[in-house]
Amino acid sequence: MAQDVIVSCRELTKTYDLYTGEGDRIRALLGLPAKGVRFNALEGVTQDFLRGEIVGLAGLNGSGKSTLARIIAGITHPTSGACTVRGSVNMLAANVGMNDQLTGRENIYYKCMLMGLTKRQIARVENSIIDFAEVGVYIDQPLRTYSSGMRSRLGFAISVHVDPEILIVDEALSVGDAAFSEKCLDRMQEFRDSGKTIFFVTHAPWQMLHFCDRVMWLHKGCVIGFDDADVMVPSYVEFTRDWTKMDQAARDAMEPTYAEYRERFQRQQREAWAQKAAERAAARP
Repeated sequence: MAQDVIVSCRELTKTYDLYTGEGDRIRALLGLPAKGVRFNALEGVTQDFLRGEIVGLAGLNGSGKSTLARIIAGITHPTSGACTVRGSVNMLAANVGMNDQLTGRENIYYKCMLMGLTKRQIARVENSIIDFAEVGVYIDQPLRTYSSGMRSRLGFAISVHVDPEILIVDEALSVGDAAFSEKCLDRMQEFRDSGKTIFFVTHAPWQMLHFCDRVMWLHKGCVIGFDDADVMVPSYVEFTRDWTKMDQAARDAMEPTYAEYRERFQRQQREAWAQKAAERAAARP
């Protein structure tokens, strides 16, 4: 593996068995015949990710973004293929490693200990985590009383104070106010500047455009394309515009290609530049 490759995926496939009901699920667990279908959440993903870059994972619901992120994090394992990770990983998702019955402060100790910190190490960062999370007096209230935004802020604050080599952010910035999201993006920029690697899973493509180096587009578990963010994001947005206009039958039959949508985006760019040039020429005396 090359020196600057921190995550390497080879023919990565993750398959789930989907059953028609709870009875069939129990029968399958007992080794009895059960009605169900096999679903490939990921299929044949092969890609290297570089140390120190920010990678966006784009795709519709069910495209395989979170499945890939969870395999990289070691939360789940592939059905076949291999994922090699060279470095410590921390996955930031609103509900990962949090306990509703514990207070916010207790959750700091709980989650940090799950991630391998000692009590002495946690004590050194506790106040900094509380200040960053901005949950105020709620820090000593049970987590079940928190709003989704407060949970997300606390989870993010804990994760970024553990200082992993690889940080996976899975929809954690989709809740909460714009000011806190900007604060989180600034903190992740500090991570990148210090040589960390970040995987950014989000349904906000324009956020990826301004923050990510490269973006992988996943669709129905397969990689459609992987390119620089300034080309990939507008191409993916073109696809989503088509998708929203389709009925279910058209969606089921659709097999998008990156080349098609990249060409459409680049053609629009050329037309926009030509129009601006014509306007400037017309404005000359």
